[in-house]
Amino acid sequence: MKSGVAVALAALGFLMAGAAVGADDPVATRQQLMKENNAAAKAVFGMVKGRTPFDAAAAAAALNEIATGMATFPSLFPPGSDQAPKTTASPDILANMDDFKALAAKLAADAKTAADSSATGLDTLATAFDTVDHDCFACHQKYRTQ
Repeated sequence: MKSGVAVALAALGFLMAGAAVGADDPVATRQQLMKENNAAAKAVFGMVKGRTPFDAAAAAAALNEIATGMATFPSLFPPGSDQAPKTTASPDILANMDDFKALAAKLAADAKTAADSSATGLDTLATAFDTVDHDCFACHQKYRTQ
């Protein structure tokens, strides 16, 4: 249980750090959010693959972090931000913002469902996390240049 509390506190810290990274710099803010999502997904992936012990509270915290971040993610793409240096965001995001928002909303909802499923055990979490993984891949395939 202590590791679940630690992950929850770390997630809160990441969210606060992400918010502080750049209210004035949406590219830096969204890149930080993606780094946080990656770390959260890796934590759950390790549990699903049996590389780390299953911790329902830690899995829920990580997946809730993804859900929370994705709720605001599309707002970090103001016009012109696709031209920023060192971004892997496709210009197609701005041209297809409704689709991009729908993909982000689906990921947020599926991450929340996966977070909730962690309470019922590793097998249920693994199935729900597979959907989250597919959501990430679908968006990256369409809207990431690298």
